[in-house]
Amino acid sequence: MKKHIVLLFTVIISSLVAVQPALAQEQQQSPTLVLISNVNIFDGKTETLQKDMHVLVEGNLIKQISKEPLMVIQTDNVSIIDGGGRTLMPGLIEGHGHVMFASDLPKLLNQDEFEQGIHAARRVNDYLMQGFTSIRDCGGNSFGVKRAIDQDIISGPRIYPSGAAIGQTSGHGDFRSNVDGHPFYDGVDNGGVVNKWKHTLIADGTDEVRRAVRDQLFRGASQIKIHTGGGVTSFTDPLQAAQYTPEEIAAAVEEATRYGTYVMTHSQMNNSVVASLDAGVKSIEHGLVLEESTVKRMAELGVFYSPQLFLPLQPTAGNPMFQDPIQQAKLKVVAEGTRNAIALAKKYKLTILWGTDCFFGSAPYSAFTQEFAYRDEFFTPIEQLKQITANNAKVLALSGLKNPYPGAELGVIKEGAFADIIIVNGDPTKDIKLLMDANNIGFIMKDGKIYKNTLK
Repeated sequence: MKKHIVLLFTVIISSLVAVQPALAQEQQQSPTLVLISNVNIFDGKTETLQKDMHVLVEGNLIKQISKEPLMVIQTDNVSIIDGGGRTLMPGLIEGHGHVMFASDLPKLLNQDEFEQGIHAARRVNDYLMQGFTSIRDCGGNSFGVKRAIDQDIISGPRIYPSGAAIGQTSGHGDFRSNVDGHPFYDGVDNGGVVNKWKHTLIADGTDEVRRAVRDQLFRGASQIKIHTGGGVTSFTDPLQAAQYTPEEIAAAVEEATRYGTYVMTHSQMNNSVVASLDAGVKSIEHGLVLEESTVKRMAELGVFYSPQLFLPLQPTAGNPMFQDPIQQAKLKVVAEGTRNAIALAKKYKLTILWGTDCFFGSAPYSAFTQEFAYRDEFFTPIEQLKQITANNAKVLALSGLKNPYPGAELGVIKEGAFADIIIVNGDPTKDIKLLMDANNIGFIMKDGKIYKNTLK
């Protein structure tokens, strides 16, 4: 009998010893918890703040939001943060960025892709420290930078890349000099330095357009960017010039749709916007010279409207991005149409996105948050906050099968959403300009990871 008891005791002890490492491993792998208490919440959609709230983050998701205090057991994987009555809101979303164009143009033209990547790494970190946890990159070979962020090699926002912006010969994306070769006529690799690094692609005819779209989807594009009209930056295309035939635009839309995503288009003038709508484009970028019938149609089709006001409304002489007389003449046309376009967009209740179109070096980037101030003329703080969170998140989700971050919502504070969160000193629903100063953002979380916490 004693022998059996001893044997049973030995088996029990052995089992407990065997379980110990498993329990330790399970405890070690349990998700981190972050409890944020005593905050007023702007949830991305609601007009008013939810006062005196508490938010629990588990792993990379928002687990619980409560009016009542939440209790957690303090362990190594638990952080407890007192919001001190500040405003908690979704991480900001840049709706029209260009992270690869982080250097002044003369420097950019003489950099190889490795140096460009290093400058872009600095730019995305700066974006994150300004409170931006997602970027829709609207043209540029940002795939490698995105992968480095996703692998936690560098810090930066989530990137929804378009890859190379696709345009016709002599179109807005054709940045060759007049001595550069052409990929078709001269067999030069896409011709020109900007094209060479796959920031833009020249594609003519429906077959080339289809191939260009498919290639960017292969490389990891979330959505496709094309040029259907003239631009301010480029020199060889008149602003009013319609670019791409209806068949070419339709080919791009068809290929993107096959892959479950959408096409955005650079379209400043009314004629190019109309052509884009005819073909099924879902997001109009810029679109600052518009007729009322066109805006009404955009509303009926549910098309996203992505204007940028800092550049056209800033006096041309002081604009750090457009100093050439050709560029300034084009910018003047756009500036003259801007107020009318925004008034029409508000009249027909378009889904308006928030973006800056900031590129070329530190001078424009250091001033890009002036977009808040320029929009302040047209939109209430709540309207801007919705644009830079929930509205922008809707267009990110439109990438569908090509969404690089599926599984949860962005741009909102709700249970089950991704834990992309910032905490602001003060109330941006009353004063949107608080978001212009990174010092007013005391807490930054992306995907459940804390990147900044200066709360006292």
